[in-house]
Amino acid sequence: MLAVARLILGQTQAEVAEDSGISPRTIYMIEKGSAGIASVEKLVRHYGKRGIVFLAPSATEGWGIRANFVGGSYDDERPE
Repeated sequence: MLAVARLILGQTQAEVAEDSGISPRTIYMIEKGSAGIASVEKLVRHYGKRGIVFLAPSATEGWGIRANFVGGSYDDERPE
């Protein structure tokens, strides 16, 4: 999910590392699933400041992501 969040923002691992203060190696390890929880929490907070919200699973759906900076509707883009 954290790699998807990065891609939604249109950033490379190196760009996230520079922007967040987390080392590129740690970003790689987080996305691979082998980093400590403190690093993961720091990255989640970083993405949260940029409008990414992680959604916990419910009884009918799995984990998800919402981008708060995306507005409007697809209907607004349809030609008449």
